[in-house]
Amino acid sequence: MQDLHSSSLFADVSAKPAETLSKKGFAEAIGVSAGRVSQLIASGLPVEPNGRIHVARGKAWVAENVDPNRRRASLDGPALPLASASPFPASSRAVRDAAEAEIARLKAERMGRALIDRAATLRTIESRARFERDAWLGWVNRAAPEIASTTGADLAAVVAVLDRLVRAQLVTLAELPLEEFPDD
Repeated sequence: MQDLHSSSLFADVSAKPAETLSKKGFAEAIGVSAGRVSQLIASGLPVEPNGRIHVARGKAWVAENVDPNRRRASLDGPALPLASASPFPASSRAVRDAAEAEIARLKAERMGRALIDRAATLRTIESRARFERDAWLGWVNRAAPEIASTTGADLAAVVAVLDRLVRAQLVTLAELPLEEFPDD
């Protein structure tokens, strides 16, 4: 029996890239859609009699005839490098699918309480800030009589001084950016 690896069926298999490609293969090689290759063929891209495209001649034609400012293709490889090891460029459908998957992941995290609603968070923070402001302003009226009686000062003067100092402190705190608050 003849050795299969030495048979003529496998003799012309080599690591060299194909000289001609189908429309889809050429599209993948230069990083455009198969529809765009059809448009290029209608514009004069040379095609072999069997309908395949000679890679070197096709790339040369694209380089000479397609406006570089409009050319999405990289004639040396895929137009959009992918993080994965895929040999194909990212299509708009793949980008859209990835975005939809990210949205679905975020919705699932929100439903699972891993994420919280930004608007609800801001409402809660503002409500708490108003509560604390009102508590400090009310504290002036509760603390002033005790300070006045302990020090023998005029009650109206103590209320006025404390009110002015507390309001100034609240303004100072309100002007601080959130980044300056310590992470506990």
